[in-house]
Amino acid sequence: MYTDVNQRTVRRTLLAAAFGMFLDGFDLSIMAVALLSLREDWQLTPASTGALMAAALLGSLLGGAVGGWLVDRYGRRALLLPNILLYILGAVLSAAAADLALLWMGRFTVGLAVGMDYPLVATVIAEYSETEGRGNHFAHANIAWYVGALTSTLVGLLLLFWAGVGAWRFMLLAAAFPALGLLWLRRNIPESPRWLARKGRATDAQSALTRLHPAWSTERVGEATRGYGQSVRRWRVLFQAQWRRRLWLSIAPWFCLDVVSLGIGLYFPVVLRTEGFAATNVEAAAINAIFLVISIGGVAFAAPRLDRIGRIPLQIAGFLLMAFGLTVFIAGLLAQMPGFVYTGAAFFSIGTGIGPGVTAMALAVEIFPTELRASAGGLATAISRLGAALSAIVFPTMAAHLGLPAVLFSMTLVSLLGALISHWYAIEPAGKSLEELEPGHGFAENGRPR
Repeated sequence: MYTDVNQRTVRRTLLAAAFGMFLDGFDLSIMAVALLSLREDWQLTPASTGALMAAALLGSLLGGAVGGWLVDRYGRRALLLPNILLYILGAVLSAAAADLALLWMGRFTVGLAVGMDYPLVATVIAEYSETEGRGNHFAHANIAWYVGALTSTLVGLLLLFWAGVGAWRFMLLAAAFPALGLLWLRRNIPESPRWLARKGRATDAQSALTRLHPAWSTERVGEATRGYGQSVRRWRVLFQAQWRRRLWLSIAPWFCLDVVSLGIGLYFPVVLRTEGFAATNVEAAAINAIFLVISIGGVAFAAPRLDRIGRIPLQIAGFLLMAFGLTVFIAGLLAQMPGFVYTGAAFFSIGTGIGPGVTAMALAVEIFPTELRASAGGLATAISRLGAALSAIVFPTMAAHLGLPAVLFSMTLVSLLGALISHWYAIEPAGKSLEELEPGHGFAENGRPR
């Protein structure tokens, strides 16, 4: 696959992108475990819990919207390091917070950094991957997310043993340490040849291509550069009728995914404790880790199939498995049968892994042209995190007033909606280069060649 590619440069670039996903997974999951300690330490109400858990998600909403535009405007390298410095600052502020307002600001800052990184990461993966392996690389990035989530859960377990009720401060500070490693990893990442060509910097694009493909002839480099440097569109065209199908496909399924998966993921350890399925905080965190491993298995299953079967079939199958898992989970809650609860959680975790947990981010950038790719990905990130924030705010209050089964039933419906939208607006990018996926290049909106 990489016979004519500078393997070291490409692999390091893709690793640096994927490690950004590791940080997001680490941060969100460490907060889920930290909440076990924090709610006892500060006696949080359902309303204050929801507001706090939504802080990072609201930060991601703003970060995604702004970050995508910045990446398209100033280049893929522009935010590689500033994002991580902002993330470290937020982690330190969170750990040192003296009250709920300061903790909220720290969490918002972390979310702002993560949100800015999402469109950057997705765009880098799309533009630095070979066509036949692009889906596989998106899967690896999502495995990195789950590895980050699993790592933070294990760190949280150790800190619960070591520090008890006050462990949450150490957990939130721990997020800064992997970020320091990412600062080193992201140094000297080359700029995207596609972005350079679209900006009219043909000479720079050729130099970047030569660095990435040292075996290419001068003629081939020049031909590729000319292919990248097509007409430039303004970001406002995203809201025109001709882009409506692509916008729906990039935004709506990801919104549905985050409403369901992040809403449940943030509170799953707490649910295990409050519903009596875990006797201690440590046990709840350990069970949470098991289901993260199951999700990793789902992503690993999908990885070699994303470019062969396609994004859309796996996304639809994933949403349906999530809905089925939630239905079994509800049955277990109503019957007070832990076996059903865990079986439902397993199906839900597998569905997230094989489907929208990977495909939603990929679709958000693959089906848009170079000059709009990060902006579209940033918009999709922002809308998805709006859904996650709403879920985070509403989940504890709705569960307290209507009961947990009612909350999970509503999320089952959202999962089914995600499957329906994925089918209705389907555009399949598997096996197509990014240039072939652009409108006007022989690619129909239903994903089949004209």
